[in-house]
Amino acid sequence: MTDTSTTLLVFEDEKLKIGVNTETSLLRLTWLQHPTSETYRQGYRQAIMIALEYKTKFWLTDSRKVQYLYMADQYWMYAKMRPLLKGGKLLKFAIVLQPETLMMTDRQPILDNSGEIAKPNLGFNLEFFLDLDSASSWLLGKNE
Repeated sequence: MTDTSTTLLVFEDEKLKIGVNTETSLLRLTWLQHPTSETYRQGYRQAIMIALEYKTKFWLTDSRKVQYLYMADQYWMYAKMRPLLKGGKLLKFAIVLQPETLMMTDRQPILDNSGEIAKPNLGFNLEFFLDLDSASSWLLGKNE
């Protein structure tokens, strides 16, 4: 029996698909093509609502089709994800990127409105990976 028996495809269109594995409490967002800024934000909002509905503990985003990400969208991720997921069960969040995209991703603390460095207090662990196997191992491993 394959792992897909416990995975429910919740949403799919030409740009992205979102599935939930109810056995492992894993939400998986897969970008099927490079999104516009608007599509990127809409896709994440939709995935957040699904994560809250299914009370998922782990989140895996396959962003290998995302060629680049505007700084405004990176900031949006850090600034908006935590409030939207507040009250949820999320423990770990993994994002898989192409090496070129990872090099352009700002993984450092962001500046708050006063210009001071503010660590994004997401309320869950966020890590970036270059392959799905490493991301899955980190997410579902026994080490918290």
